[in-house]
Amino acid sequence: MAQNVSASAQRGVERRTRILDAALELFAEQGFILTSLPMIAERVGITHAGILHHFGSKEGVLRALLEREGPVPHFSAWVLNESGADVIAKLPEYAELVIEHPLEMELQFQLFWENRHKDDPMHEELLYDNLIREHIATELAAAMSARGVSNEADHGVLAYNVFAFVIGANSQWLVGRDDVMLRAAYRRLADSALQVLFGQAQGSPI
Repeated sequence: MAQNVSASAQRGVERRTRILDAALELFAEQGFILTSLPMIAERVGITHAGILHHFGSKEGVLRALLEREGPVPHFSAWVLNESGADVIAKLPEYAELVIEHPLEMELQFQLFWENRHKDDPMHEELLYDNLIREHIATELAAAMSARGVSNEADHGVLAYNVFAFVIGANSQWLVGRDDVMLRAAYRRLADSALQVLFGQAQGSPI
């Protein structure tokens, strides 16, 4: 009996995985709003009632998907885990995460566009632009203070530029998938920003 229960549970886990895999593809391709449960079900080869059994609703599928994928490669989760000058110096490392997760990046941009207005259902859960910019500016100011560096750099403006760059560079990469160009662009930004702040480029110890 235990073996039967175990086998049944395993089938349930495998079906959930297949549903989430299909949902990731469809949400990334055409967005959450335009994707229906029957579309996901057809791709998996089950009825949409089977999806409801596992997740309760289309929103349940999305939330389970976001939980499964975790913070990578979401820029907010990545940068909020970095401190000091690393919010700039490690940007080339974030570029590698982008390259490694194309479908997840597609999904993020679809969700960003669908929830860009304050009244949109997942706006507060998905958009952290003010928090991101404040974090970058605060960490850069702290890094400069710790190193006794003083200049007229506006940390708020620099943080805004960094966030704007990330959105723009990632969207361009999604269009052309030029990995070499993305890596070069991220490194150039990091070098330029560090030069402005500390008078040292990416390869220099700071």
